[in-house]
Amino acid sequence: MQEQAVAGNSDKEINQAFIALMSPVILVLLAWAAVFHLGLVTAFDIWYNSDIFNHCLFVIPGAFFLIYLKRKALLAQPVKPNYWVAVLILPAVALYAIGLAGDVQLFMHAAMFGLLPVLIWMVLGNKAAWQILFPLLFILFCIPIGEELVPYLQQIAATFSVDLLELTGIPVFRSGLYIEIPKGRFLVAEACSGISFFIASLVIGCLYAYLNMYSAKRRMVFVLLSVIFPIAANIVRVYGIILIAHLSDMKYAVGADHLIYGWFFFAFVIVCLIGIGELLRDKLPPQSNDIKLVVLRQKPLKAAKGGLLAVGTLLLLAAGWYQFIAGAIPDKQTQQFAFATQNPTSALSEDEIYWLAWQAKFRAPTVAQYQQLTTPYASPLTVYQAFYAAGDGELVSSLNRLYDQDRWTRVEVIDVPSNNETPFALELVSSPAGDLRLIASWYVLSDQTFAGKQQTKLQQIVTTLGGEPAHGAVVIMSMAVERRSQEIQQQWFIDKVSQTYSDLSQQSRLAGR
Repeated sequence: MQEQAVAGNSDKEINQAFIALMSPVILVLLAWAAVFHLGLVTAFDIWYNSDIFNHCLFVIPGAFFLIYLKRKALLAQPVKPNYWVAVLILPAVALYAIGLAGDVQLFMHAAMFGLLPVLIWMVLGNKAAWQILFPLLFILFCIPIGEELVPYLQQIAATFSVDLLELTGIPVFRSGLYIEIPKGRFLVAEACSGISFFIASLVIGCLYAYLNMYSAKRRMVFVLLSVIFPIAANIVRVYGIILIAHLSDMKYAVGADHLIYGWFFFAFVIVCLIGIGELLRDKLPPQSNDIKLVVLRQKPLKAAKGGLLAVGTLLLLAAGWYQFIAGAIPDKQTQQFAFATQNPTSALSEDEIYWLAWQAKFRAPTVAQYQQLTTPYASPLTVYQAFYAAGDGELVSSLNRLYDQDRWTRVEVIDVPSNNETPFALELVSSPAGDLRLIASWYVLSDQTFAGKQQTKLQQIVTTLGGEPAHGAVVIMSMAVERRSQEIQQQWFIDKVSQTYSDLSQQSRLAGR
């Protein structure tokens, strides 16, 4: 292989060589996008519709910009495909297949975004991939994961903000996620968990450490601070909101003020984090303009031909496998689905649904309906059923909610007596005004019912891989309860759920027949 050492290479030469080097990478990217287009569509849907993951929209463009910044070091390395990387490709391909079969978007996203850096590594080889290791790993931030931390962050914010209030000398009483002071009552809602701050801070922290620090120890310290600092800052934010409300006799730090203070604090957190980074940063090693433009003479497309052929073959086989799995899912247009409600008068019209205090948030079910049942109490019992035909949306999804998170927040997960015949989950939610509501839910698959999401997903995967359509439905029952008689109403609600469990589950099964 010929190498060209050039003193004082012009930017034009370097950019030309970089474009030549990126040509096989672009081919890999296009092939990857074509094979995993279904996963990309679902990922983009989450990125666009979830405030927590809006940053993911900029991750892949950002990763390629970081590769561009490393172009000189990258151009000094030969393109030499590493075929042994195929050992890592095969498990990722299999994981995506499992996710596709069971419509498990987490598996699909983890597999496809974990696979892209590996494919680039395979084509460019070890030495070139090492030079752009961080940009390749940065792609993993495309995986929309982290919402599972919300309950834990809520508990942390509530616990430590109460400690700060006590240190301030403000009388405080805590009940779950509720914090009461003499002048008012506050709920540490899901929006107060600081999950958006946490994830954004982690991404920015990793990026800042890579761009501004050379020492591995300093980078690790700063990344650790980018994890701890937003948690601590959110605790102070919750405490500050309650303190301001206390000092102003509840005139400020409530309602819209709450959101304004939240965004202000986010900006404050980022500024403080960057300030800490400036104190920790060390000098980056100087980069010489004199480099060996190996790639200029090597002709990257020719050098990567073997790697591209291997990648193309593997992706082609994967595409065939995925097409086979998709073929096992029936065309939803060939079947008609509907709920056979035993009491048609209980079904609600669209106008009636609009005025409901509680609504489930399930995206694009094949068919859905609301019913209302009478109760001995002032509030009726509302029933929501949503049926998903196989291949027609995702029954268990991070975008599907038992309630509108802008109006309700979880207060407590209630343990119910274990029953193999009527398994269901039960939780208590609250509105900003303090209204309480019980929500029971379970999933229906063929002749089986499940209380948990994980069991439901696993069974859907097994069913699809067995060549059968994995239809599924969710049943949700909800009723408002009064605080002073919560225990009595809760027991009645549990009994009512148990009594109607079989009939509602059967209605959901019949929708798929």
